[in-house]
Amino acid sequence: MWDSVLFDLDGTLLDYAAAQRGALYDCCLDLGIEIDEDLRSSLLGFLNSDPVQAVEACRPGAPGISDEAVCATFPLSGTVFCPEFLDSYFLALASQFQTIDGAVETLKAVRNTSRIAAVSNGPGPVQRARMEGAGLMQYFDAIVISCEIGTAKPDPAIFEKALRLLSRPKDTAVVIGDGAASDMAGAEAAGIDFVYFRSDGRFAPDGRRIAQITDLREFPGLPGFRSVQAGSDRPAGG
Repeated sequence: MWDSVLFDLDGTLLDYAAAQRGALYDCCLDLGIEIDEDLRSSLLGFLNSDPVQAVEACRPGAPGISDEAVCATFPLSGTVFCPEFLDSYFLALASQFQTIDGAVETLKAVRNTSRIAAVSNGPGPVQRARMEGAGLMQYFDAIVISCEIGTAKPDPAIFEKALRLLSRPKDTAVVIGDGAASDMAGAEAAGIDFVYFRSDGRFAPDGRRIAQITDLREFPGLPGFRSVQAGSDRPAGG
């Protein structure tokens, strides 16, 4: 096992898709919006648009919550004030505690041998509330969240910050996450090994990884782990 493991949160430990759906439902209920399947799909598309995701991650240079770049594709423009909708949505998101299957089990097992950090894009109060509600806080030695430190994945600085908090070098660390453009690209930029997790099995073909897994309990070094793909000179678990 590695001395330190840097876990992504959304899509890796926390079920972001389920959280979005739940928060959207609560937000619409709060604002008195009647929602059908077509509107739900349109609103989810809006929430996953690059400008809104940049706001949620607090990326350097991200537009403000009321900027035209953010609200241009808001499906309810003229009916609901876009910033009011986003404020309600992010508040509702903080109450979504769904986890990915195997998350707690994996954290318990990794905790036996390694120091653990959470490295996440997102608003600090939202992510911390979700971790607390999901019962995950107790497993982490450090928590690094983009909106709290002013930089976001894939910037390698966010991973380097986590390692400094853990007092561990990068050559004995590994990042595990589900995002090719954020987690994998950031780990590569930081020179840290990467385990690619996708519960849906949809792996990006390019990018450096030492293994790819569809179940968190297949994490390298845990009982029953099977290596799927090597992409490093070092063996999985090295």
